[in-house]
Amino acid sequence: MDSAINLIPDHALRPLVDRLLLEQGRLDPLELLLAADLLAYEDYAAWRTGRRSELQGTLRAAPEVVADFLEEAGAYARRQKLVAVALEHTAWGDRERPLCIGPDAELTRACALSYAPPPERCQLDLFQDSTAVLLEEDVRTALVEHRIDRARDQVARLMHREPGHPRLGGFLRLIQALDDADASVHGGRVEERWHELEEIGPLAGQLLGHRARDFLGTLWAGLAERLAGRSFGRGSGECHAAIAWTRAGRWERAREAIEAERDWRDQPALVLVHAEACWRVHDPFGARRDWLWLCRESPSAAERALRDPAFPDRRLADLWAVFGDLDLDDDLVTEDFPAWLLLQDPGAFAAIPPTETSTDDRDTAYRLLHGLVTGEDTIDRRRALGEIHPDLLRQFLVSRRCR
Repeated sequence: MDSAINLIPDHALRPLVDRLLLEQGRLDPLELLLAADLLAYEDYAAWRTGRRSELQGTLRAAPEVVADFLEEAGAYARRQKLVAVALEHTAWGDRERPLCIGPDAELTRACALSYAPPPERCQLDLFQDSTAVLLEEDVRTALVEHRIDRARDQVARLMHREPGHPRLGGFLRLIQALDDADASVHGGRVEERWHELEEIGPLAGQLLGHRARDFLGTLWAGLAERLAGRSFGRGSGECHAAIAWTRAGRWERAREAIEAERDWRDQPALVLVHAEACWRVHDPFGARRDWLWLCRESPSAAERALRDPAFPDRRLADLWAVFGDLDLDDDLVTEDFPAWLLLQDPGAFAAIPPTETSTDDRDTAYRLLHGLVTGEDTIDRRRALGEIHPDLLRQFLVSRRCR
């Protein structure tokens, strides 16, 4: 069984805690699990919205290990002079009710404590009305938890208390976005709703901070449901269920929506989203299969993805950089990258099978080279590869001599 230190070593845990404290002003246990990739956001959202009865079964490590991990993070926070604050986890929506972490008592206790600066360090500005500040925080909480009636009530109180409050207009705009959710469903205004959610994204980030993710995620998920069955094609732009699911942080649903699309591999944009979805749900094999498919079928799209500083697969990105820096007489292009990878790291990339039915020369070359590096090194196979792609054969022979 992995220990907590094996999940995230101490030298990495501290910067992670420091980052959350800087971004959020406190250390929330569930936010830490999300940031550490021990909890998928789609599972967290399902629990918060009542579609999961408990959280424990969705964690990516044993409950006792996660509890120890949270305790280590809490111990570090206490050394930073932060104090423990009791937490209650409740469902989002107007029907507020307590939520269950799971049957493990230690995990439940660890998830019931956040850490924040002590009260004497949370001084309000002397020139601010503390009541208005508290009302503003209540509005934020109501918005991110989609308690629309409470959000309206608290905004009305804030308006009465401070009619010229600089964030009133923004709060009212976000409340309108919640109101418009039902109208967009019944009126079929999916394109208008799409543009509306895109437009309010920056405003939500400004007013709600990191929890704009929760406010917007539920709205994007609702729109994704409305887009089910809508085909991806010319004129639709990004207005597709899969893209909406990614905006909601629901990567498994995004993958399912793409796979339901006929001939989705003919759409490079969908293949890229599918690859990212695979990576996010811890399926690196599926992600690499997609990226290498693009190298052969849409090399320009693959090149843009592999050169992106945010490309998630660092191993593949590093090999792409080496491939691009090769000073060879051989004429290797992007379409040859998948085959070249077989020579660099056959243990990792030979798991991606060749296309058995294609008669394309590069697919055939990949199929022959795949056989050579996986144990079927025959003279006939070498001869066939040399006739189709002599440059790859030379690379193969060099790799054999270097062993």
